[in-house]
Formats: sequence, C-alpha cells, structure tokens
Amino acid sequence: MSDDSFFREVSEELRQDRVKAIWTRFGTYILAAVILVVVITAAVVGWDRYQTAQANASGDAYLAALQLARDGKPDEAITALDALAADSYGAYPDLARMSIGGVYQAQGKFDEAVAAFDKVAADAGAPDALRDMAAVRAAYVLVDHGALSDVRSRVERLTGDSEALRFPAREAVALAAWKAEDTETATMLFQQLVDDPGAPNGIISRARLMLDLIAAGKPMPEGTVMPEEIGAATAPATDAAPADATAPVAGVETTAPEATPAAPATEAPAAASDGAATEGAASGAPASPDAATDAAPAAPAADPALPEGAAAPSVAVPTTGLGIADPAATPEAAAPEQAEPTTTDAPQNAPAAPAPTSAD
Repeated sequence: MSDDSFFREVSEELRQDRVKAIWTRFGTYILAAVILVVVITAAVVGWDRYQTAQANASGDAYLAALQLARDGKPDEAITALDALAADSYGAYPDLARMSIGGVYQAQGKFDEAVAAFDKVAADAGAPDALRDMAAVRAAYVLVDHGALSDVRSRVERLTGDSEALRFPAREAVALAAWKAEDTETATMLFQQLVDDPGAPNGIISRARLMLDLIAAGKPMPEGTVMPEEIGAATAPATDAAPADATAPVAGVETTAPEATPAAPATEAPAAASDGAATEGAASGAPASPDAATDAAPAAPAADPALPEGAAAPSVAVPTTGLGIADPAATPEAAAPEQAEPTTTDAPQNAPAAPAPTSAD
C-alpha cells in the first residue's frame, strides 16, 4: 500500500466520523425543520385556496344581490346585502353596506341611504378609499335633501389639494352652496374645478354649466347697453323699405304725367304701303318688293289704360335685309284699319301717298 492510498483512507474515515457527530447532535433539529417547512407550505397553499373559495362565494352572492335590485326586487336585494354585510369575506361587507345605500337612494329613501353611507364612512376597519367614497356619496344625496352644513361636515376634509377625491367633494360643496344661495362660495369652487387641469372632463363641463347659470341669474349692472340698443342707435336712416317712400298718402291727389303728342309720320308709311298693296292686288300686278320691305308696321291701338290724350308709344320693327315679308304687303292681306279719331291736340295723320302706277 502506497502512502497516498493510506492518507486517502484516513481522510475519508475522518470525514465520516465528523458527519456522524453532526447528525447525532443536530439530526433531530434538521428533521423537524424540514417537516415544519413542508407543513407551512401546505398550510399557506390551503389557506390561499380557502380564501379564494370564500371570495368567490361572496362575490357570487354579491352579484346575485345586485341582480335582484336590477330586477326590481329591492326588498329581497336589501335582505341579501344585509346577509353579506353580516357574514362575508374581504371587503364585501363594506361593499354590501354601500350597495344598500344605493338601493335605498334608488327607492327614494334618502334618509336610509345617508345612514348606510355614513355607517361605511365611520367604520375604521373599512379601507380608507371606500370610507371616503361613502362620504362623497352621502354628500351628493344631501345636496338635494339636506343643508349646506350637512354636506360640509362630510366632505370638507376631502377638498384639499392632496386628496384623491377633491374634485367630487368640491363639486358637492359647490352645488350645496349654490342651492343655499351662497353664490360667492359656489362660484369660487366651480372656478377651481374649471381651472384645475387634472379635473375629470365631466366635472369640468358641469362646473362651466353652473358658472354660466350663476352668471345668467345675476342682475345686469346699471348702464349696460344691450346689443339691440346698440344696433338701433347706429343703424343708418336709409334702412327704411323703399316702398314706404312711394306709398300713396291719403288725401293727396296724384296726377298723371302730361301726354306726349304722337309723331305724325308713324302711320303715313303704313297707309301708303297698304294702298299700294291694295291697288297691286286689284290690277293683278305683283307688289313692289321695295314697298314690301320698306313698309313699317302700323302703330298699335291706343291702350285703354293710358290717360286720355296720350298716344301709345310706337315701336319700329326693321325688316329690310332680314328676308321677312311684311304681311300687309301680300295680296291676301286685309284692308287697313281706319284709325279712330281722338280728341288729343296732336295733328291728324298725313294723307296717304299716291300709289305708284305700273308702266303700260
């Protein structure tokens, strides 16, 4: 046996003796610690499962109670919520009391609702956030069914800048102040809500609406000129309708304008052309084309609506060069109508010019 093998065996025996000594001294404690760890682990896992089961049962019962309230069975819902408030797990007892207040509020039993909310707010064992929410809910109910002092006593502490529920708390106090006709306090609180960029949009919109309502209810300062009065004072005098200037005035006689005498030459060419056309038709000779194109239409008859002594205006229709034959120059044209004599001072129509004779 070599020296190395001898030393190796001696070292192993020493280690074994050392381990036996440790086990003999601490073996019991080691076994107890291992067993304790296993037991604790099992207990923790079992307790967690128990809590989960209890929470699930309480949650199911809570949802069932809320469903009864939605189904129009408030009395049964309150009974179920009372049972949860008395015996349930976690925060469900406080939630059940909050829901009882909501059911009472929906029924119109505002005193019972405020009492339920106050019970949650006064419970030191309830979470702080839930207690503050219960105080705000009670304050909102008291806005319409209580006094300003009642609202302040519940949410005044929550209106600080460091409070999480400062926005609904300020809104509740502002609404109660407005209802109590304390417009100064209401305006201040509503303006704080509008100016705070962290306020919810819904609260800001309601605050602006209330500010407009408060401003509309204030009396107008003396000397204020309405926009209608400004427009009436600066409007020009020519804004009146033109019909007012031309409307007839009762008792004032209106006279028609003087008649202009008719020109004597308006009917002479027509008469001459009519006579020439008639002779041409009687003799069988064709009518002169110059006469057909140069003839002017007869003047229209006097309008009966015109004043006596006024001649109708004559309109000369040129036909030369347009290729349009005058109906008065055709053989089928009727005899010219004789102009009725009038009593005007205008000169009589000139005699018709002699018709041209055809060469033999």
